[in-house]
Amino acid sequence: MNKVWRVAATEYLNAVRSKAFIIGVLAVPLIMAISIGAQFYAQKKTDVTPRRFAVLDRSGQLYPPLAAKVQARTDGLRAGGKSVSVALKGQSLKVDLPPQAEFVVEEFKFSGDDLKAAELQLSERVRRKELFAFVIIGPNVLDPRATNGTEVLYHTQTPTYQDLPAWVENTLSGEIRERRFTAAGVDSKQVRELSRSVTLLRLGLAEQKATGEVVQAKRENRIATLVVPVGGMVLLYLVVMTSAPALLNTVLEEKMQKISEVLLASVAPFELMLGKLLGTVMVSLTLSALYLGSLTWVLWRFEQLSNVPGQLFAWFFLFQVLALLMYGSVFLAIGAACNEIRDAQSLMFPVMMVVMVPYLMFIPVMESPTSPFSRGISLFPPATPMLMFLRLAIPPGPTWWEVVLGVVLTTAFMLGCVWASAKIFRIGILSQGQAPNLTKLVKWVFSK
Repeated sequence: MNKVWRVAATEYLNAVRSKAFIIGVLAVPLIMAISIGAQFYAQKKTDVTPRRFAVLDRSGQLYPPLAAKVQARTDGLRAGGKSVSVALKGQSLKVDLPPQAEFVVEEFKFSGDDLKAAELQLSERVRRKELFAFVIIGPNVLDPRATNGTEVLYHTQTPTYQDLPAWVENTLSGEIRERRFTAAGVDSKQVRELSRSVTLLRLGLAEQKATGEVVQAKRENRIATLVVPVGGMVLLYLVVMTSAPALLNTVLEEKMQKISEVLLASVAPFELMLGKLLGTVMVSLTLSALYLGSLTWVLWRFEQLSNVPGQLFAWFFLFQVLALLMYGSVFLAIGAACNEIRDAQSLMFPVMMVVMVPYLMFIPVMESPTSPFSRGISLFPPATPMLMFLRLAIPPGPTWWEVVLGVVLTTAFMLGCVWASAKIFRIGILSQGQAPNLTKLVKWVFSK
């Protein structure tokens, strides 16, 4: 066992001292910082050139109110509508809003009924950059019983810009609705009051203390019920999948460079495999400890740490170790059995299909964590570490027997993977020539 720990310690120290590990530790916060910085930079560089658009109002009634609302919007932007006050920790802070372009509207008057000619004339103005877009309002748009001529047509050469068409649609819809109410003799103010939506408050369940006192249900916290489960599962998946597949490349590289033959002169194949596996587990645990420590400080800084149950950290590390031993041993076996990366890629495909199961299934599990499907898939050992952790993070969590059964099944499956991988590793690490297929690997597992 001393040789195993020596190999593990060597693998660990070589990994944590390498530039790749340092880059890996800094990668996530660096990418987040770059992403946030890029967003701020992009906001400052947002094109706020005024968007001029023309309106052909065939109804004859909607251009004046539309022009008035364009002017009101412009006045609001110029009056300082670039920030909003937000209450945070009892203090009022001003948050800058993304810059918005002003809209400039003009009326297009066209005599005759040749709509195609008007459309062509306006289109040519858009091509010459005189207009950004133009709107054609149907003649019967105010008549709720009409069957044709009720469309509002928006034409542009830049369909990806959404602010202007969204604003035009909302503004015209509101104005048309008001005019239809007026024409029908209905008080639009009363309609708005009667049709006001009901506020839905999301709450948990009421409880009764031992003293008989009833504790009122608390309001649902979206951080505790959504961000923590999904964020924790994704982080667990990432730290496992950034560490386990690296074992394949490490073993394959040592085999191709004949380093494995030198190492096997001092240690047994199982000791070498187990040492590499444990070294990778320690590296991954170091990485997750750094990430979780940073996230804990951020949550504490913003007074959100109470939304993360303390036992989740213990479950995170337990499932991380089980997943790393399970997946890592499989990747080690594949690397030892192959002679070049091209051979390994063909054997990786079925393994990656199984590895992707928890990532593909987490949405239905999150939406219904107590359903028979969620119970079944979270007890499927290759998916248990991620999906059982997800269910544990979603209140109220699975029953105790499900958790115990999941851990027992995953531990048994992990030990089976380590045993089978050790058999493949023992034969494959010194084998040369044609890469084995799955059938041959199975024979290696049951060989003496």
